[in-house]
Amino acid sequence: MRTMEQLQVRYTWNGVLYKLFAVPGVVLVEGIGKVGKTDFTLKVAKDLTKLPRRAGNLNEPLITEVASNIDTEGYFLQIADLISIKSWLYSSNRRKLYLFDEANEYLSNLRVMSSSNVAFTRLLPQVTKAHARMIVIGHDFGGIDKNVLREAWCKGKFIKTSLKTALLLSNLFTQPIEFHNIERTSVPFDPYAVAPFQEKPDAGVYFKDEDKQLLWKWANGSNYKELGLMPMQLHRRLKKYVLETLKIDLNP
Repeated sequence: MRTMEQLQVRYTWNGVLYKLFAVPGVVLVEGIGKVGKTDFTLKVAKDLTKLPRRAGNLNEPLITEVASNIDTEGYFLQIADLISIKSWLYSSNRRKLYLFDEANEYLSNLRVMSSSNVAFTRLLPQVTKAHARMIVIGHDFGGIDKNVLREAWCKGKFIKTSLKTALLLSNLFTQPIEFHNIERTSVPFDPYAVAPFQEKPDAGVYFKDEDKQLLWKWANGSNYKELGLMPMQLHRRLKKYVLETLKIDLNP
């Protein structure tokens, strides 16, 4: 795919991805219907998991965990509610990327003060605080909550102009960058399926870490007796989690 390898000026495809995603923040993907926005986003996500975090270190990718409200048949973790996203962001120190599809459906500027819009807006600084990244996909960002577009966390926007072309607009680059002959992603998904999203999970939040699962239940009203713990056992688990969370800020 020559034009993905040889871009305008001196930027390579990997160089563009690294510059956009080396630091925490949000990148937008915009375009009218049927131009391959979701397909393109899944390609970017997969490429980021293969891109080295540092030159010469192939064992440490720039992104190590990807989740999305898109159903990828198990290829990427599917998380489709705000509470679970926040829990996932802080579940480990690994570099994470969340893909959010159907932004116009869930973040309309006509419902700017709705609880879902407010909750999502509050999530955005949490993405950067957790040293994570997010890609937001929509067909018209003029129609979504303007808080999503704030330069404080928005690093740039890909405009999909057709199935095989895209234009990148970003203040990180001196000029717009055009992409041609874009290959389709190998990540499985149904292009006709609507990506679900809601504020709260249908079922209880699940953590792989047993201590975090206990702390989640405690934070939502369970006392130490209901958790089957003694007070000092709960205290030790809470202390461990607080230390792990603080270390995230010490090690960007």
